[in-house]
Amino acid sequence: MAAAALEVLGLSKSYRAGWRREPRRALDGLSFTIPEGAVMGLLGPNGAGKTTTLKMIMDFISPDSGEVRILGRPWRDAEARRQVGFLPEQPYFQLYLTPRSLLRHLSRLLGMPREEAEARISHLLPLVGLGEEADLQLSRFSRGMLQRLGIAQALLNRPRLLVLDEPSGGLDPLGMVEMRRLLQDVRDQGTTILFSSHQLSEVEEICDHLCIIDRGREVAQGSMRELLGAEESYEVTVAEGSWDPAAGGDERGWAWVVPGRRVRFPSSLLDTSLRALARGGAVVEEVRPVRLTLEEFFLREVEGRGSE
Repeated sequence: MAAAALEVLGLSKSYRAGWRREPRRALDGLSFTIPEGAVMGLLGPNGAGKTTTLKMIMDFISPDSGEVRILGRPWRDAEARRQVGFLPEQPYFQLYLTPRSLLRHLSRLLGMPREEAEARISHLLPLVGLGEEADLQLSRFSRGMLQRLGIAQALLNRPRLLVLDEPSGGLDPLGMVEMRRLLQDVRDQGTTILFSSHQLSEVEEICDHLCIIDRGREVAQGSMRELLGAEESYEVTVAEGSWDPAAGGDERGWAWVVPGRRVRFPSSLLDTSLRALARGGAVVEEVRPVRLTLEEFFLREVEGRGSE
């Protein structure tokens, strides 16, 4: 089993909404673990506590209780923090700077040797699509361009843990695709990634672990395979006219998508259902696995909790 890159252990946080009001609980005993080299998506509706969680991991705000461990060290340990890269939801930079001058300034704060920093900057700016804008003043940048620069600064120190809050915010569709490819490349190089996102398709494609929170509490956690694959079913297409649903058969758990043509059943019934179709003379044309989508799973978990 891989060592843990990040351990979030029982984080709780309340905010006072006013002098006469009860404190509002933003997080309530949240815990999760990310193995080294994994990518975890942190999902939840607005106000669920995602950004609060990321800010606590980065030690921007302190929890009322609980702790965080980064690469086996306490999260306030200087050596652990040197190995973390962070992108806030809305990165802000001094607009009189250029991408190159900003990254040079940050490299000095990180204590990077000058030659190493120059080589790293020359690599990162084209990587995030800012090679031609390296010396353009940031006051002329769109939000999407600033987001790309935010990714570059998060990667500057070659982090072992990358924490991203809405990394695709402000990006156009092409930028989202490029961001997805970049995160996949970073993951393939062994970097552990935690990011929150409202782009469920992005999470489903990139992540291998998932944590869904609502009202500050975890409602689902595990690998994508565990959470979405547990309810996998199969859809079988038979030749037209080769099976009559009215003829009966072993139909417990069957759901006809197109009567007499396409039928769906749980993966546990695959063998018995195929035999039943064969006994009835059905000519099978296609057997296709059907998995619960992340959107379906997310809505079911969050809406189901809201009805409690």
